[in-house]
Amino acid sequence: MVLIADDRFEQFFEPYAKNVDNFYEASYWRLCDEVIRELIRRHLHVGPGDHIVDAGGGTGRWAQWCARELGTRVTVADRARAMLDRAAESLARPEVEDVAGSVDLVHCDIEDAPELADESFDGLVSIYNMLSFNTDPGRAFATMHRVLKPGRHGLVMGQGLANALASKFNRDLASAEEIRELAATSIVQWAPHVPPLRVFSAADLTELAAGAGFEVRGVFGVTALLTPGPEDFTYPYEKMSDVSRSLEDPSVFEAALEQELAVNGRPGWADRGVNLMIHVYKP
Repeated sequence: MVLIADDRFEQFFEPYAKNVDNFYEASYWRLCDEVIRELIRRHLHVGPGDHIVDAGGGTGRWAQWCARELGTRVTVADRARAMLDRAAESLARPEVEDVAGSVDLVHCDIEDAPELADESFDGLVSIYNMLSFNTDPGRAFATMHRVLKPGRHGLVMGQGLANALASKFNRDLASAEEIRELAATSIVQWAPHVPPLRVFSAADLTELAAGAGFEVRGVFGVTALLTPGPEDFTYPYEKMSDVSRSLEDPSVFEAALEQELAVNGRPGWADRGVNLMIHVYKP
């Protein structure tokens, strides 16, 4: 099933690219970022000089962080030209001169991506939800497996099915028809202006990764305890969500991060995630 036609895909990402990085001004998303950073530190197993691919890396925000924090080279691979244009603008800023030379941009569709050579990367990340936009996530996993070197690790994210159902029941007060359609298809429509997106359980991601030849080392919820308010999806922020307001308190933020990381290591907690992250290894 084709989720998003090419013309609608570009129409969505053209305005989205201009604002996406500003979403992270909200404290809920800053918490998500800190959870992701720590999971990368713990599980990606890369070092200075290694070359990683950021599948669906968009504006290059995470590529810049990996280059600076981990000392890696990063190839940002993305299907959306508008996102890569934004990444190029960001890399041209004087304040990122220290890492700009470590980041390359490649326009490609990760479901095929002949532009990416076989076994050419020492690590792989796909942060937030490139996978949720895919027509065939199995093909995306197959490409990621193909381009990763043996003995190396990847961290891949997608939107959570359980959270989508809970949000439709509790926040959106969705109709019975919409709920049943979501449960049957694992495809969610968050708003009329947002394309339909795939959502995943931990079992779904495990099956997709294993089917591509990966060993699965774990699945994590990001976040598994805190959930964003509706205001956290509306930029510019005219009103702060209750959860983001509470996280403005540094002590609450610290406690939330501590507990999110604690539950992420426990079996059965991943499916609570707003987003899910799977840790894969290529034998």
